[in-house]
Amino acid sequence: MTESEGVSVRKRRSSQEIKRLVLEFETSGLRPGEFCRQHGLVLSSLQRGLRRRRLEVGGQSEGNRLVEVKVAGTKGNGSGLRPCALAVVLAGGRRIEVRRDFETETLARLIRILEEI
Repeated sequence: MTESEGVSVRKRRSSQEIKRLVLEFETSGLRPGEFCRQHGLVLSSLQRGLRRRRLEVGGQSEGNRLVEVKVAGTKGNGSGLRPCALAVVLAGGRRIEVRRDFETETLARLIRILEEI
């Protein structure tokens, strides 16, 4: 093999660099695969870094960790739209809203799907 052909060598990243990338990912709003492509990072490294961060921050396993919940008042905004009964805002800024007339079976199915991810 000649020098011009090049060899793809994976760069070993320090734990500090992985922590920095995990924090950057959490605020990026990107999907994991997209973030990894943009930063030349292997998906498994990001996933491992995310698991470690969750354990450091929460001190518990993923299945038993607590999350902060904020209860907001419901004031009409004059737009004619009914306020949602429940809103979940994820770390990346994504928002899930459930209206009062939302089918509970559909919500249960959504939760099961999200837990598998």
